[in-house]
Amino acid sequence: MSATDTSTLPDYAPVPRSALGPALNEQGYYVGRVERNLYWITDGTYQSAFLTTSDGVVLLDAPPTIGHNIRRAVDEIASANGVSNKVTHLVYSHHHADHAGASSLFDKNVTRIGHEETRPFSCATTTRPDHPTKKRSRTAVPWTSAASGSTWPGTAPTTPPTTSSSTCQTTTR
Repeated sequence: MSATDTSTLPDYAPVPRSALGPALNEQGYYVGRVERNLYWITDGTYQSAFLTTSDGVVLLDAPPTIGHNIRRAVDEIASANGVSNKVTHLVYSHHHADHAGASSLFDKNVTRIGHEETRPFSCATTTRPDHPTKKRSRTAVPWTSAASGSTWPGTAPTTPPTTSSSTCQTTTR
């Protein structure tokens, strides 16, 4: 048999439908319930999760590919459950763009939570369309961080988390 002859290869099972992920709606996303008031959203590639509470919504990561659809999903679920759709907290698993790229879509007063080393990468960025050079400004946002070496919830941190405003600087691009 030659290297290009496939006639003697065994047949393989087809990829199961469940491995392809859930069907997306017309807007290009799927939102599903994990348990009680915890939900997940995906565009078939990237994922995010959110927790609805009577005080607002806690969002875990904000991938850029589903940024606006996160807002739609939160609105849909909050409306169906009669709770607030206001995103009050945004938790960053880490600073990579595929996890935080859409964070600027959320109000600057949303409390951001993550490891202290994530803070410099996660400041809200806005563009001033009225400025001739299209200045982008980084704005201070509420931030809760764990000291370097601390651990995530469920284990004892080495130092307690602190809350402070970020100290992002204005930049021009």
